[in-house]
Amino acid sequence: MADETPPPIPRDLHCEYEERPFRHCTRCGETLEDDRGGFQISKAYKQGECVMEYALCDHCRISMMEEFSQESKKRLAEYQDENVDLHRGLHHCSVCGIRRGDTGVDDFVITGICEGINLLHSIMVCGKCGDGIQELISVKTRDTWRRFVDENFPGPPGEGEYPEIEETPVQSMAVFSPQG
Repeated sequence: MADETPPPIPRDLHCEYEERPFRHCTRCGETLEDDRGGFQISKAYKQGECVMEYALCDHCRISMMEEFSQESKKRLAEYQDENVDLHRGLHHCSVCGIRRGDTGVDDFVITGICEGINLLHSIMVCGKCGDGIQELISVKTRDTWRRFVDENFPGPPGEGEYPEIEETPVQSMAVFSPQG
C-alpha cells in the first residue's frame, strides 16, 4: 500500500496579517517549513473575525505544554478522551459537532498540526465548547497562557499600565506684546 501525501495547509490556516502561509514560529522566530518536528497553527475568531493567530514550532509547543500544570494536563487529556472527535476537521466542532458557519457559530478556534507545507491533522472548537474547556484549566496554566500572549502579542497597555503623567510647571510667557 502506497503512502498517501497529506493535503496542503488550507487557506483557513494561513496568516491573516501577511495573507500567506505562516513562515516563522511566533515564539522563537525559527523557520517553520524546514522544522522536521512539525508545527501547530491556531486561529481564534470572535464574531466571525480573526482576533488572534499564531504558529508554534514543535519545540516551542512542547516547551509551553511543559509549563502547564499537571492538573490541567490530566483534566484536558481526560476531557479529550471522553468528549473530542479528532476527525471532524476545520468545519465542525470537535466536541459538539456544530458546523462552522451555522447560525450562532461566530466564535471558534481552529487548529492545525502541520509539517512542511502539509496539514497532518486539524480541529475546530466552537466558542461554547471552548468556554467549557477553559473551566478545566488551572490558574498556573492560565498564567502560562497570559505570559505567552503578553510576550508575543504587544498591544495597547492594559488598565493601570499607562505611564504616569508628570506635571510640568508652566511658565507664563507673553505671546502677544501690546502695540502702542
